[in-house]
Amino acid sequence: MLPLVESPAVGVIRRRGRRRQRTVRAAVLVPAVLVGALVARGIEDARPRPWVGPVTPVPTTQPAPAPPSSAGPPTTIERPPPTTVAPSTAAPPRVELRPDGLGVVAFGTGEREALDRLERRLGAPDERGAWRGATPFGTCPGPVRAVRWGRLYVLFTSGPTRYAAGGRWHVFTYQVDAVRRTAIDPDYNGPSPPPDPPPLRGASPRTTAGIGFGSTLAELRRAYGQRLQVTMGEPGMVYRFRVDFGAAGELSGSLSGGAPSATITFLAAGALCGE
Repeated sequence: MLPLVESPAVGVIRRRGRRRQRTVRAAVLVPAVLVGALVARGIEDARPRPWVGPVTPVPTTQPAPAPPSSAGPPTTIERPPPTTVAPSTAAPPRVELRPDGLGVVAFGTGEREALDRLERRLGAPDERGAWRGATPFGTCPGPVRAVRWGRLYVLFTSGPTRYAAGGRWHVFTYQVDAVRRTAIDPDYNGPSPPPDPPPLRGASPRTTAGIGFGSTLAELRRAYGQRLQVTMGEPGMVYRFRVDFGAAGELSGSLSGGAPSATITFLAAGALCGE
């Protein structure tokens, strides 16, 4: 009977056969792997690749957004031209003899405001005076303060007038005169008549029509026509005139005579003392 155990020679032969089979399989497998890799690379190379340009540095400022394509034409904002202030050609207000005041100052204006306006146009006054009781201007509605520029006297009072209630100093009248009234002593009671006041010199404002101290009666008639009234009265049979301006008031004064060449010797407006 033969032994069931394999002989050494047969085992060696079988082991050599297995090694050969492994070598053959490796030889077949390696080329197949290489061929597969080459085929895969060829397919990858055949695919289109995006173009890659040079790297652009990141902008440091953010670009302004583009307007939407659906928007209409850009809106143009029209700005108005710069405003040019033309120099004023209007003449500054003047001091004028008016029935309601002196142009820059109306009757009833407070004393401080009135003086400020008048001094800005006439300069510093030539004279100031103050009285209680009797005044050189006659009987007035209360205590009186007078300021003079040339022939022009402007009077203030704290008494009641038709322009302001009592207690507030305000302009209530003016007069253009031939003599210096402030040189008259209203309380004089000597044995003889008081001396005549000295004459005044200098200019004075005029009316809008150009009438003022020294204007003739003929000029008065041409300027005011039927508004003018001329009368002869006391004292001394003095010729007087009056120009009526209705609700605005009136101008009044005296003349050197009744002839057309007679001149104005006194001119006033407002709440005259002695009324």
